[in-house]
Amino acid sequence: MRYFNRLSFKKKTIYFFLMLGFLIKYNYFNWQIFQLNSIYILITKNLVIILISIISINFFLKNTKRIYLTFFIYLLFTLFFFGNLWYNKYFANYLSLADITMGQGIRPFKVIFRQLIGWLDLLFVFEIPILSFLIFFKSDFKVEKISMSKNKKYRENILIILLLILVILGIHIHHINNLYAINGFFELYEHSTSAFVSVYGIVPLYIAEYFSMQNLEQGNVDQLSNEKIVGDKNLTHKHKLKSVKNIIVVQLESFDEKIIDYRYKGQEVTPFLNKIKQKSLYFENIYAQHINGSFDAEFSFLTSLYPKNKNYAFKTNDMSEFNSIIKALKAKDYQFLAFHGNKGDFFYRDQAYPEIGFDKFYHKDYFTTQDAKIGTESYLGINDYDFFDQSIDYLQKAKEPFFAFYITVTSHTPFDFYPKEYSQKIFDDLKPTIVKDYFNSVYFTDQAIEHFFERLKAKGLYQDTLFVFYSDHSSDIKKESYHSADNFVMEANVKEPENIPLMIFHPKLDSEKITKTGTHTDIAPTVLDILGYKEKPKGFLGVSLLKEKENPVLFLHETPQILYNNNLFLRMPMSPEEKNEFKRIAYKNEKSKEISLPETEKERMLKIIDYMQNIMKKNIIKKDS
Repeated sequence: MRYFNRLSFKKKTIYFFLMLGFLIKYNYFNWQIFQLNSIYILITKNLVIILISIISINFFLKNTKRIYLTFFIYLLFTLFFFGNLWYNKYFANYLSLADITMGQGIRPFKVIFRQLIGWLDLLFVFEIPILSFLIFFKSDFKVEKISMSKNKKYRENILIILLLILVILGIHIHHINNLYAINGFFELYEHSTSAFVSVYGIVPLYIAEYFSMQNLEQGNVDQLSNEKIVGDKNLTHKHKLKSVKNIIVVQLESFDEKIIDYRYKGQEVTPFLNKIKQKSLYFENIYAQHINGSFDAEFSFLTSLYPKNKNYAFKTNDMSEFNSIIKALKAKDYQFLAFHGNKGDFFYRDQAYPEIGFDKFYHKDYFTTQDAKIGTESYLGINDYDFFDQSIDYLQKAKEPFFAFYITVTSHTPFDFYPKEYSQKIFDDLKPTIVKDYFNSVYFTDQAIEHFFERLKAKGLYQDTLFVFYSDHSSDIKKESYHSADNFVMEANVKEPENIPLMIFHPKLDSEKITKTGTHTDIAPTVLDILGYKEKPKGFLGVSLLKEKENPVLFLHETPQILYNNNLFLRMPMSPEEKNEFKRIAYKNEKSKEISLPETEKERMLKIIDYMQNIMKKNIIKKDS
């Protein structure tokens, strides 16, 4: 266009690098984060963006102030891009409005540099130094004397381009929409983020989410039937115990299944838990429900339901409406206690725990570093040693039988919250530092648990107690010296299932290694099975891990994943024939037999997905609101 030709070389250069940098980030958004693998869709989207930039160049590059404003907006977009990039690396989802407005898991910058940022990420900011130099360190911008806004030919060209954009968008939306059985704007948003972005784009996605958050349905869980998805209700009684009095559950922070029994130069990283493992029911194929944050694990354990992406259940849902292991044990007159070294309102636990049924929640305010043996704390709370040690006083005051639920914090990323004087010299030569710190953190927590056991024995609280240990999620360390994942051969850019430890220990419980695949959702039914319950509670979607039959394991990421017989599938959007495709995108090892999901299991998984989406929308209004 004539106006573009009249621009100075400097402004043309700025325009070129702005467009190049934007399109690189935009296409990565679509290709990697939203899994749009159609070249046609990307070409169409890029063409529209280029046309829009052509007709708006007069506004954005008109004068110095406009150029400064454009560069500032571009920097905000770049920050937003990196937020999505790093969030996607950790959770395999996009950074939603719910995450931005409700999430409390803000991590220190050390986490970004240690775990999330990679050298290739620098490719996404290559243009920033160039633009900064052109805009701020060169001579003043030339002001073009020609006024194109009053030029009739210019206005005609703008109109033609606008009409062309509308035609392209209309054809694109009509054509791509016909590829899916779900066509409505909000209906497609609820069905598949990937499909929605392929049709409407990224900005409309956030608009759809905003209006969905503002127009949530009222109702309760009981209005939705789950009879066809709960699966086998009967329990096994295979390891039934008669002498259980108290129950202590410990949710370990960032423990990999791999770290149990792991040795470095002959030194065990978790020596005490290794001993417990040898005497426990140990489940080696358990995977974390890590969709939004650590609270997904306890939500899934306590309710035997599946956490759903973009849903902060403890914040948005009335937890009293869900059935839980707490309600199942109420009839046996347990006192229910929760312990966490962080602030009570972190992840809205102070709001959710009373609704779930806990009688008392001991959080950071109930612990002290004064006169404590270790006497240190971090922004996440008191260290695990003093946390367990001081909790004994509260257990002694509790009415028996009690159900005590613990959440540890010292081994939280970036793994440098352990007292440095308790680091192990044998780990000193580990590189990079994050691996050394992780080993020291885990070792410290392991020793804290050993001390906890010693004190329980001294206080007479050990002999008739059932212990459950599991992790909220993996460490997500991906270094040459230690890699928490690498359990699957991945054929797509999706989150690898996070393998975590699960051990159930009682002095009179026979030890056994169990290979059945499961997740947090299955822990409560397994505990109730050991306690002698004949059936799992109403509404529980998990299964007892003592049953031999392999069941599909579901993860409700933006694109749902199903793990079955060592094969990982994605639930793809429905086609016009209204058939859901389950695409195999990973397998556990070379010996894994390539299989398809049985039709009956496909149907059940689809019903569970729909059920969870519906109940997490239905029960949104708090009773006291």
